[in-house]
Amino acid sequence: MIKTKKRLSENDSDGPVKKKSTKFDGIKGGNKSAKDGGLIKPNKSGNKLNSAENKSKGKLPTKGSGKPSLNRFAGKPGNNKFAGKPGNIRKFDKNSSSNKPGVKGNLPADGEKTDWRKFKQDKKELKLKRKQAKDSYEVSVEAKQIYEKLKCRRTEKKSDLVEKLYNVLNRGDVIKKLIMAHDTARIIQCMLKFASPTLRDELSEKLLPYVVEMATSKYSHFCVLRMFKYGSPAIKSKLVDSFMGNVVRLAGHNISSKILDHAYHTVASPKQRINLRQEFYGELYRNSKDEHVKKLTDTYKDSLNMKKSILSAVKSNIDHLANKQLVDNSLVHAVILEYLEECEEDKIEETVSAFAPLIPLMLTTKDGTQAAVICFYKSTPKNRRAIIKTIKEHLIKISTHEQGHIFLLALINSLDDTKATKKAIYDTLHPELETLMSNQWGRRVIEWFVAPADTNCFHPSFISSVDDGLQYGKKDKSLRRKEIFEQIEEPLATTIAGHPNFWVSNRHIGLVTAEILKKLSQEHFEKATSAIAEVIVDPTWTVTVEEEGKVKNTKNVHDVEKIITEATKAKKAKRLAANAQDKEVENESSDEEIIEETTAITVRGIEEPGMHIVLKKIIKNDKERLAQNVDAETFGSILVKKIDAETLRNWISINRACFILLNIFEQNNEATKSALKELLKPLCEELKKGTGAGQKLLLNKIEL
Repeated sequence: MIKTKKRLSENDSDGPVKKKSTKFDGIKGGNKSAKDGGLIKPNKSGNKLNSAENKSKGKLPTKGSGKPSLNRFAGKPGNNKFAGKPGNIRKFDKNSSSNKPGVKGNLPADGEKTDWRKFKQDKKELKLKRKQAKDSYEVSVEAKQIYEKLKCRRTEKKSDLVEKLYNVLNRGDVIKKLIMAHDTARIIQCMLKFASPTLRDELSEKLLPYVVEMATSKYSHFCVLRMFKYGSPAIKSKLVDSFMGNVVRLAGHNISSKILDHAYHTVASPKQRINLRQEFYGELYRNSKDEHVKKLTDTYKDSLNMKKSILSAVKSNIDHLANKQLVDNSLVHAVILEYLEECEEDKIEETVSAFAPLIPLMLTTKDGTQAAVICFYKSTPKNRRAIIKTIKEHLIKISTHEQGHIFLLALINSLDDTKATKKAIYDTLHPELETLMSNQWGRRVIEWFVAPADTNCFHPSFISSVDDGLQYGKKDKSLRRKEIFEQIEEPLATTIAGHPNFWVSNRHIGLVTAEILKKLSQEHFEKATSAIAEVIVDPTWTVTVEEEGKVKNTKNVHDVEKIITEATKAKKAKRLAANAQDKEVENESSDEEIIEETTAITVRGIEEPGMHIVLKKIIKNDKERLAQNVDAETFGSILVKKIDAETLRNWISINRACFILLNIFEQNNEATKSALKELLKPLCEELKKGTGAGQKLLLNKIEL
């Protein structure tokens, strides 16, 4: 143990030590000191009492028992540091005249009971007095009364109530206060919806000076959205212009970022889009716009010494948004893409690392997807693994998105580690293959796995754009694609064999199925085609077809917003064609809204034109399979083995089915032809009765 020095007493002389006063000396019958052998222990209230005294008395002195209470802060008279200045009344002083029951912050006096009803009533009165002190109180009360009627009235009466509301709001210059409050903001939202076009424009003009503040407000930003939704084209244009000078600040706010995205993506004109992007190029373009600057490179086209400072300003702005994770914005995507295309190589790695965790938020637009592809291409192997890990939980949404699936294809095409591609990408998608095949973009992902860069499935320009990423990989592209397919063909064939009805359920899915069967090796091909042939020869086999062009007339409610929407459509139609103009004008003046619907109908699979093409494509590949192996089983040979007399009798009465049998004759070997002839010979008389071209050609094949 560490020995400490003994504390010296206050009296260093040899005389008797003076007893030090304690805070318990004022208690009658006080405790014994440590010198007398008494032990001082704390009780529940924190005061220290002698254990011997506790035993003798059994309890502590209580309030009102005639014994002085323990006041550790009492001290000597005139030496109380908590007493405050003379003349001040303490909050909890019993003798205070302000300590009345029912007043907030005060406690009731001893022996008095609190009247809680009076307490609550006083609180309500105090709250009401505070509200009445505001200059907008009377206007808001009257507006709320009209608003309650407005919510209950029928449509034809609402315009009058909105006009009355507008007159009430015009009494005082309090519209800014009303628009920011949670209750009165709803009133103005309702006015923007049900007002007449003229009154809506007047109200919108009054709100335009406060649009930037409204866009960042929790409640009033809904009014800005209503102005975008129901406003006239002129008002919408003015709304976009009102954002100028505050674009970067609005893009960095959680609420206004979504409004700015809507304005840039849907409402803004091409010129306004350029002006919105210019504010990210630096403070120089915040208050003054340059007509000659249409993209980032134009800012330093004439003075290259400005390039570094401008790119630094852009980087600072987009890094600020990345730190806040507010990059799910079409305007921000456009700026990021411009920066990444012009960024210097020594700076791009820093930017790519910042945006790697935010890749899923960038895959919602075309510009954002291109920026995400650049980020992946120019990332280090460590960052690439981080990106794959980030998108793994969003793979289904990305694969079925119009823009997101492009990023996934670029990733598959450029990633050298094929095992990681299967483990991280395909194994995650495999349980949801039917979901992908039901979506037009998801089908493209499966097609790229099976037939990458095939011009039968993808446009040559798209293939060239995706192949640009090959320069960032080291492995040969043919070897990479072969390794990927070898890893996925077995689970793919097993899935088709497990649920063959789905893979020939409509023409779109059937075309992808034909491509898969074409690429499968013989063993997996036989397993998959045997299951599909069972479905095709089934007489009850049906497929779904979307029947387009159906027109349904529905009664349209007479609403001002619909009139504005239809008028906007009519103006666009005038610029396109004169015929479309007349049609839109008629629709605008009519009380009925014409809606085009696509209805799904069920038809026999062997008769459906789309499935007829699918079956012809599958059978056409039989010739190529036989060229590789003469004794190999083909789709035609498997189909002939599984077809029975009843199904065949049914098929020869259908012209398209006869052409399918004719294709089997043309694409297969002699053994398959002989087997099919044996099945058709008993049905020659029925074939002669047929008048279709398919029956006649098939009859000629049998008679040869």
